[in-house]
Amino acid sequence: MNRLFDPQNLFFQALSWMVDLVGISLFWAILCLPVVTIVPATAALYHTAALCLRQGEKGAFLRFFRSFWQNLKQGCLLSVPLVILGALLFWGQNVMAAASVLLGGAATALYGVYSVALVLPLGAVCWMVPLLGRFDFKSGELVRTAFVLTVGHLPTTVLVIALVCGTAFLCLLALPGVLLLPSVAAILASLLQERVFRKYLPEDYQDPLFF
Repeated sequence: MNRLFDPQNLFFQALSWMVDLVGISLFWAILCLPVVTIVPATAALYHTAALCLRQGEKGAFLRFFRSFWQNLKQGCLLSVPLVILGALLFWGQNVMAAASVLLGGAATALYGVYSVALVLPLGAVCWMVPLLGRFDFKSGELVRTAFVLTVGHLPTTVLVIALVCGTAFLCLLALPGVLLLPSVAAILASLLQERVFRKYLPEDYQDPLFF
């Protein structure tokens, strides 16, 4: 009977993990509402998912808010141009799609080229956010490193973009998915991206994700 209510048993551990999973997703969604905080909120989501939800480190909420606060200023400064760029790219996508339907031929081919070219900016953002959450970079170096990883690890980049876009689509399709899917996507992304980060770090680099 004592073991049934032991907080260390499998049931309570799984329950605690689910509370962290849902709570971190919810806090991420709330902190993204001002828009300019999207980057630091997502960096905190990735960091917490990789370290706490994947590796079982305690204090997921404390880790999340600490990471968010540490990256708030730099992340907000990055969010503004990224949101503007995202809006322009989305507008361009719609224009190209409409031209493809109306004109066909060369317009369709151009639409295809444009869609493929989107991998570069989208991929850079998908690398930039985890880099911000996990390491200490100045903004210029952060952007350059993100583009290098985008091109240098293209298959991983495409998988992460598909994961992020798929998660966004499902959340828009069913709003309650926001309570679960962001944390799950961050865990899956970390499985892909941490393997890449490991390749560029010195062997004596102390990081619990690489133990």
